[in-house]
Amino acid sequence: MSQASIYGDVSKYYDMMYVNDETYKAEIDKVNTIVARYKVSNGTTLLDIACGTGAQAAHFQNYYEVTGIDLSEDMLRAARSKVKSAAFIKADMCDFDLGRQFDVIVNLYGSIGYAESVERLRSAMDCAYKHLKSGGVFILTPWSTKESFNAGLVTKSRSKDLSGFCRMETVKRLSDDRVSVEMHHLIAVELNVTYHKHTEIISLFSEDEYINSIQSAGFKIVERLSPDDFRMGAFVCAGGSHGI
Repeated sequence: MSQASIYGDVSKYYDMMYVNDETYKAEIDKVNTIVARYKVSNGTTLLDIACGTGAQAAHFQNYYEVTGIDLSEDMLRAARSKVKSAAFIKADMCDFDLGRQFDVIVNLYGSIGYAESVERLRSAMDCAYKHLKSGGVFILTPWSTKESFNAGLVTKSRSKDLSGFCRMETVKRLSDDRVSVEMHHLIAVELNVTYHKHTEIISLFSEDEYINSIQSAGFKIVERLSPDDFRMGAFVCAGGSHGI
């Protein structure tokens, strides 16, 4: 999950701290089930919006011809190294034109929370619609909603040989439409430990703002999945334009 260098100077340790291959594989299996249920276009091209380090693309490449976009050069560099078969392009999820269309588009794990405003949310949905083939499927994961947000604390640690990490993140509501995620990371590499602190401001949109933005772009919402069904929940959308 990335729309920019959201993890500050620990971005190169992103995979170690945030990626769980077994979890990702299970979630890609869920995506494939959704695609099989709703896609009627003939191809197997997939656009991964806010692709981060390519952790999802590493699994998607087994089923699709993958293109990923992200704003972070660090994340894209990691993705290109990890997934040689995919194309990774620097682009803003709210304002991009790749000059082609895809059978499947995914925007997963709440990266849409970096859209900053309802206007940019609408622009992101317009861009996705423009790039989806007629008969394709678009899956969007919201970063919670105004109605469902809960403050919380995230803690995790892991070590292997002489390297490891400890992370603690506080997730607090600042206002009706803004959330602060304060990240504290201890990173150990070859017995050298460094401390990093980074704060992200995430946008909260209401359920209606998501629905209106998706539908005004031209999509039809065919299923609304809860967090119990899909990590962070998801809007499953059908449609797509007939040409760029």
